[in-house]
Amino acid sequence: MKQCDIPTSSQLEKRGMMWVIGAFVFCPCHLPITLGVLALLFGGTAAGALLRAHPYVAGTVVTLLWAAGTWRGFRLVRLAQRASTARGT
Repeated sequence: MKQCDIPTSSQLEKRGMMWVIGAFVFCPCHLPITLGVLALLFGGTAAGALLRAHPYVAGTVVTLLWAAGTWRGFRLVRLAQRASTARGT
């Protein structure tokens, strides 16, 4: 791995914030909106029929996506903070 391939702490923090912002779309409090948009996008397809037939499964998947994205974002931000602290000492 080359030295230029290693992300800086500011790059890690930006990535982490983008993950958190992206995960906000899948936040469970937006679940009715998210499911409505997904139903609109997938309407008339097999995925739309599956979504309509199994709303609880779809809600669980969306919630897991939110949790994973939020976790990844916070992890990257913590790594950035540790990297900047380590470089500062």
